[in-house]
Amino acid sequence: MSPEQAAAVAQVEAAWPEALAALLPAYRLPVVRDAILAALDGGRTPEQLAERVRRRWWNHGYAMDAAEGGKGIGSAVGVAVGLVRPSTDCPDPMCEDGVTIDRDTACPACEQRRADRKAARRQGLVPGPREAGPAPVWWDCEGEDCDATGHGPRPEDGLCWKCHDRAEAEEIERATAGLRAEAEAEYAAQAERARAAAKWGAMLDDAYAEHAEREAVRSAAVRARRAAEAEETRRLREQLAAEHPELAAYAQQPEDQAATAPF
Repeated sequence: MSPEQAAAVAQVEAAWPEALAALLPAYRLPVVRDAILAALDGGRTPEQLAERVRRRWWNHGYAMDAAEGGKGIGSAVGVAVGLVRPSTDCPDPMCEDGVTIDRDTACPACEQRRADRKAARRQGLVPGPREAGPAPVWWDCEGEDCDATGHGPRPEDGLCWKCHDRAEAEEIERATAGLRAEAEAEYAAQAERARAAAKWGAMLDDAYAEHAEREAVRSAAVRARRAAEAEETRRLREQLAAEHPELAAYAQQPEDQAATAPF
């Protein structure tokens, strides 16, 4: 391997996703090296192969497999080879996973193949086995208004990673909205209970204040009545003393005797 080839292989290997690089041996495997060299000989630059690696890592579902909770990567070497090797589904050597790279347009052959598959699926037809060549490994995303295609095992939900993430985000948003609505309803109920408690508290305070006011008025009336009675008693005594002076001595005698009474 020439220095130029070694540099190109190293540039492609630098594009391995971190999760995949952690599973690969520290040394360079010949099968991975040969796959990279074959792809370079097929008319791709190291930059184009690095972009192929990053794109296929997501489109083929490996990123979801390597994520926490995923099914995991069964063969890191097999995945590395699959990320760099040329596609065998399209006869056009310039087709890069459905895009003609020299024109940066959709590959006509791949477009027609996808259209034929979708038409057959709408008609309920199941494509028959190929007479020759490798088994089909491409699948079309079933997401609404999505024309993405995938390569490798078909996800159970039939969605590409973008549509899967969007559907998952929408589900999280719906669940969050439900929790938010429940929290708002509980907050509104608590606020209503607080308003009711404040209302009853105000009514109770008003009742206490009214009762205290009535008690004050009643106490004032009692004091006024007693004062009037005392004044009337004093007036009658003075009138009696003025009309009958001889009774004054008798009226004061008990008081004098009480004052001089021995203990």
